[in-house]
Amino acid sequence: MMQRRRLLVAVLAWSAVACSPLASAVLPGPSGQPVRIQPADPRPPIERHPVAAPWTAAIDRIVGGQSVSVAVGIGRRLVYQHLGDRARLPASNQKLVLSMAALDTFGPSHRFVTVARPSHPLRLGVLAGDLWLIGSGDPELTPAGLSVLADSLHDRGLRTITGSVVGDVAAFDRRWWAPGWIRGLSRHYVARPTALSLHGNAGLSRPELSAATALTDALRSSGVTVAGSPRTGRAPAHLQPPLAQVRSAPLADILLRQNHGSINFDAEMLTEALGARVSGSQGSTRGGAAAMESWASHEGVRLRAFDGSGLSHRDRVSTVDLVTLLLDARREPWGHALITSMPSGGEGTLGARLAGVPVHAKTGTLFVTPVSALSGYVRTSEGRLVAFSVLSRGLSKSTAVEIEDAVVRTIAGARLR
Repeated sequence: MMQRRRLLVAVLAWSAVACSPLASAVLPGPSGQPVRIQPADPRPPIERHPVAAPWTAAIDRIVGGQSVSVAVGIGRRLVYQHLGDRARLPASNQKLVLSMAALDTFGPSHRFVTVARPSHPLRLGVLAGDLWLIGSGDPELTPAGLSVLADSLHDRGLRTITGSVVGDVAAFDRRWWAPGWIRGLSRHYVARPTALSLHGNAGLSRPELSAATALTDALRSSGVTVAGSPRTGRAPAHLQPPLAQVRSAPLADILLRQNHGSINFDAEMLTEALGARVSGSQGSTRGGAAAMESWASHEGVRLRAFDGSGLSHRDRVSTVDLVTLLLDARREPWGHALITSMPSGGEGTLGARLAGVPVHAKTGTLFVTPVSALSGYVRTSEGRLVAFSVLSRGLSKSTAVEIEDAVVRTIAGARLR
């Protein structure tokens, strides 16, 4: 996918875009800047070979005449679909597309670093200036991690800071909004995403200041004198090289926790980090969503993305396109990381569902609309791994879950070739 067909990304001036013959390939990037994607040949479309079999007839009966889209695929073939090309709200199934784009862009072993960079050279243990704490999107940074960073700084010989520990606020744009979020509601389900975070930013109005305070306390506990009070600011361009850093867990592990628990904060952090990587500029939800759309289009899939968590009521994707991505993902080096990031029956958000069924799937729910979703993989009794997606709208959650689980159980008991 993207790793092998690397997109060449450049940030252009709007005037250059206006006269470019490739203007149709321009997407909005961070801070409203245009991002131009070098054209590449998309992956060939999935083959459609609908099957007439007892299991397909059973799914027809399960779905009935209700507003439910279903797609089922195996290998590179779509073997069943009901309203499969209809673009629907994915809810938290948006996290699956984000997971694939992130795995393909960063790789499953990628770690997000949080660095400590001095404003001036360290001389005889004294930093005559400030120590800047700069994050890159670790969604799981904790005071314990900052204590490790403080110990590393002490081990490097740091004994006195004449200035302050300063938390950088510039790496991400810090916006706490995406088109399609419901005002007064959506932000209750996700904390503000900031490149430098602490404890998932829960209840924090100034996360970067909280992180700078935690590092200041840890440094003092480790025997480093810090003269000034912690504060925040925009990191200058010409700081000294990092004195020390602390790394996040591997991306594969972050995604496992994100998708098992459907953690919106992690998803929005990864969306901004993706935007920063693709644009080479400041991270933003808008830039990350544009990167997801571009990545999907080069996989031959139509995606409308406004966030990475699926909280937006403007996100759109079809079950056929989700199944296409899931089938392609199996062939990628990171395919196993994607599969295991999704809960099995009886785990995570499937805690009360599909126990004993050989399934790995991501749930999705929006209550206001309402919307329900379930997409992933199920293994048949003959050992075939099948990709599926079920998206519905306007049904009660209990009715939608009953349909989703019945579809999965039907596939698990089917004979597919």
